[in-house]
Amino acid sequence: MQKRKLGKTGIEVSILGLGGFHMLEISKELVSKLMDIYLEAGGNYVETAAEYGDGESEKKMAYALKGRRSKVVLASKCHARDYEGARTFIDRTLSNLQTDHLDLLFLHHVTSQKDVDALLSRPSALDYVLEAKKKGLVRAIGISFHGLPDYALKVLKSQDLDVVMTQFNYYDKFNFPSTFDTLLPYARSRGMGVVGMKAFADGYLYRSVEDALRYSLSQDIDTMVVGSNSEEMLLKDISIVQSFKPMTQKSMDNLYYRAPELGNYVCRLCNKCLPCPEGIDIPTIFKYEGWYDRQMRDYKPHEAPDYALRERLAFWYGNQNEAKEAYKKLNKTYKDCTNCGICEERCPYDLPVVEKLKLVDFKLGNGEIF
Repeated sequence: MQKRKLGKTGIEVSILGLGGFHMLEISKELVSKLMDIYLEAGGNYVETAAEYGDGESEKKMAYALKGRRSKVVLASKCHARDYEGARTFIDRTLSNLQTDHLDLLFLHHVTSQKDVDALLSRPSALDYVLEAKKKGLVRAIGISFHGLPDYALKVLKSQDLDVVMTQFNYYDKFNFPSTFDTLLPYARSRGMGVVGMKAFADGYLYRSVEDALRYSLSQDIDTMVVGSNSEEMLLKDISIVQSFKPMTQKSMDNLYYRAPELGNYVCRLCNKCLPCPEGIDIPTIFKYEGWYDRQMRDYKPHEAPDYALRERLAFWYGNQNEAKEAYKKLNKTYKDCTNCGICEERCPYDLPVVEKLKLVDFKLGNGEIF
């Protein structure tokens, strides 16, 4: 399995990582079997979190790694924000994982201003984690988040850390483009390692497993963590990785056109609809819709399983307030639209732009019932 350097840490990681969240769904014996398969295939990056099952995932990970801790880069996450809380959870994590140190510890899900304020106060969880690194309890420190990168960036610009972890997939590229355009370049400019997650957009890209994993691995990341909970799933992921070659830009552009999950509803932010005669910034409005519900609530009929999945994932990242506040600040919205149709003629993806603008106004601006 290919390996890459994890930024300035000097740690070498396999491009496919094995995550611990879905270990909550299976027995410790199956977790151990999956670990056997993963390590045999050349994988070496395994990750869990204190919050996953209140330590259950960590304990299953320890069971699966018994006698072979030295063969892996072991990562966990701490969701505490205060100094003492971090001490308590990190001590418990080390005990649960039956190890004297972590190779990587993430400050978990930094997704709000409240998180930023807590971590940058003194003393905080960040202070304890930095002390833990000096004591050798932690080799490298990271920050993890999903959705908007704004809050994680505030912490990273205040404190030099080693690694960042967030979502990289071809669906959320058009909902949270600043992850790709702003966060990633910043992290690399600081020599940070980059760990990817949610290659399959929380399962939404289940119809396109190979495209999704190849796409995520083609981004400027060091490893992509997957949450396989069956032999079949893990072997499929490993087979894709073992024959992996980076996608060309042409291949990515082609994927944007043909991906069934993007269809003729998700805006690709190509800006070809502009300029609008009325001065409406159409792509920005659709980006805010992405913040709100990941452009999943399209008010079209869907089969029951697809509808249930969309409803479960639409508000997964919790950026609804940011979306509504940003929308309020726009000078022009659907209310200024004259329904001229020029934008729809220009759209290469055949989006129903005017109808979509109206729907976003209902979602974000308390517009007319849709």
